[in-house]
Amino acid sequence: MMMRNGSWRRAIMPAMVLLMLGAPLASGQIKKVLAFDIKEQIQLGKASVTVVPSSGADSTKPFDGSSLTEYAQGSSDSLIVTLTFDSLVTIEKSKVFLWNDGKWTLEGATTLADLNGKTGSYAVLVNNRTAAFFKWDSLSFGQRSVRYLRLRLLDPTGPGVYLGEWTIEGTITYTNFVIYPSPLMLVPGASTKLTVKIKDDRGKVSPNFLTEPLNYQTVDPSIALGHPDGTISGVALGNTTLTVKTDGGELSGTTPVSVVQDFVSQKVSPMTIKVAVVYQDPVLPSTNRIHEEFHWRDPRVLVPALVKHFRECTDSVVNFQITEVVDATQLFTRLRGQIMSVNQYATLLKEPGWTTLKAASDSGLLAFDYREFVKYYHFDEKRNAGQIDEVWVFAAPYLAMYESQMLGPNAFWWNSPPIKDGTALTRLLSVMGLNYERGVDQAFHSFGHRVESAMIQAYKEATGKPWNPTSSTPTPWDLFTRINKDMPGQAHCGNVHFPPNGTSDYNYNNQTLVTSYAENWYRYPILFNMSRQVNVSTWYYTPGEPLAEGLDHLGYLRWWYNHLPRYVGVTDGVLNNWWLYATDYETAVALAKSTGIGTQGEYKTGQPEGFRLEQNYPNPFNPSTTIRFDLGARTPISLEVFNIVGQRVRMLADGIYDAGTHEVAFDGKGLASGVYYYRLTSPQWVQTRMMAMVK
Repeated sequence: MMMRNGSWRRAIMPAMVLLMLGAPLASGQIKKVLAFDIKEQIQLGKASVTVVPSSGADSTKPFDGSSLTEYAQGSSDSLIVTLTFDSLVTIEKSKVFLWNDGKWTLEGATTLADLNGKTGSYAVLVNNRTAAFFKWDSLSFGQRSVRYLRLRLLDPTGPGVYLGEWTIEGTITYTNFVIYPSPLMLVPGASTKLTVKIKDDRGKVSPNFLTEPLNYQTVDPSIALGHPDGTISGVALGNTTLTVKTDGGELSGTTPVSVVQDFVSQKVSPMTIKVAVVYQDPVLPSTNRIHEEFHWRDPRVLVPALVKHFRECTDSVVNFQITEVVDATQLFTRLRGQIMSVNQYATLLKEPGWTTLKAASDSGLLAFDYREFVKYYHFDEKRNAGQIDEVWVFAAPYLAMYESQMLGPNAFWWNSPPIKDGTALTRLLSVMGLNYERGVDQAFHSFGHRVESAMIQAYKEATGKPWNPTSSTPTPWDLFTRINKDMPGQAHCGNVHFPPNGTSDYNYNNQTLVTSYAENWYRYPILFNMSRQVNVSTWYYTPGEPLAEGLDHLGYLRWWYNHLPRYVGVTDGVLNNWWLYATDYETAVALAKSTGIGTQGEYKTGQPEGFRLEQNYPNPFNPSTTIRFDLGARTPISLEVFNIVGQRVRMLADGIYDAGTHEVAFDGKGLASGVYYYRLTSPQWVQTRMMAMVK
């Protein structure tokens, strides 16, 4: 919503301060009259709409940004649309686009009783104004703060009222820049590109629309140095503050900067993913199971190996837990429309070259019935109840399973076409199709395509951008998947089929050395300009794995997964823990929205086990809170509190502290409401967290 200062601002302050990171109010401000994004506010639960009489159509159509998608009420000569906001909004202009000649009236009030009774705060903002067919009509009026708006439409020649679009506008005051990443960590000799966005007085952060150059200056250039191209470089160990401002000083923003020896981002807590495993490996009349009959790998051995490799390569973040095992005695693969029996399938496998199965697959006459499979084992009900998170099916060749398949009402491409109906699912369910004729590296590979599908969808939803590693304005996912073949000298981690130095599909054993920026991803969302040379020797799995077909393949996937972000915070509307999108997409999307824009996360500077700075409690607080930290050894430390300008407002601890858990009280008496940073520093490491005081 486009709103101004006043009671609206006071009402949202407790929520807003939790989302703020970075910049203070500037000495100047910029004002613009803009349309409210009403549909977004409805989706966020900050506004609601009712239409009388209702036609049953989507009531958000008048706010979708297109005048060519109408809300149609063909059986009445009038239509009343009422908007309710969760707080006061200040408006000064309204526009309508009708698909019929008609009249429109706009009323507003601060309470529903005043609106219905036309008393107190009630006001008529637009009175019985004529609007022509298929043309915009608008009217400006004096600024008015309301919580309720009612649009009355009338077609005197009715019946039939067709509302193409309705917008309301208000003055937006842009107050300051917000700098990302924030808090900002650097190492000497490395630089990173900054993103500068602009925040308004409602707390909404938007892309910077200003065209004038920005100045990047640090308080102490001997520690860190800002550059005109929007990068900042670490010079020497220490702390300083970065200020970004316009040439004319209309807007500015600041963020604290710490230059340390090195650091890694704070990983999320271990995730447990509950898996139901189905072994389609029945006993044949020969008394052998299928894998024994054809001398293939035992899927019961592949499963623990797969679990182990995921746990190891994600630093114990991804933990698949087998909660249900099904020893299947029947198949769900249809040959020419009919479910194959186990004996029929085994007979076809004995044909030289698998002639019948291959021909049926090539002609589209072989298909796995996912709907019947899910319903037969009640996996839809179990997923809805939270008893399982996903399903792994270990199958033999030509049972027509996709490597990964997503089912559920909101399913999307999961390296296969989505299945949205035909089950009782209310949540998304991932079903993996894994082949025990092949090695553990091939099963590992199948999960990679699922990760790719998840991240493509996540960034498409968050930014509106498709996957494009060669983009001049890349998303983090675009950067992560860059390869030298497409962008010489700019490779990062590559994709599932192409390593950074790959020149062809599955080129994991390529010995050519290329420049890669992969190691920077351990510090995500801060990405430095530091690079190294990589080739197959970088990722080859030297410990060995008897269940793998290729140690270059397995090693690359472990290396690739190991660089995939698994950290706290949100960047560009996407969690810094990409693994959650691959394992529980709906939860990841909801968490990213609830965490808020700009929560960049925390960073560890290589501290030993046992060193940690905890989140203060309570948070938000008024006016006092407690900060707890753990020390793994006796060490000198300092604990400081900074405001969002980067100025130190308190020194809470300064001295040599013993190993163990320590608690320090912070009293904010005398300080203004807002966001503060607290930073724990030792000679070897530093960690920063954010807290909010609300009075």
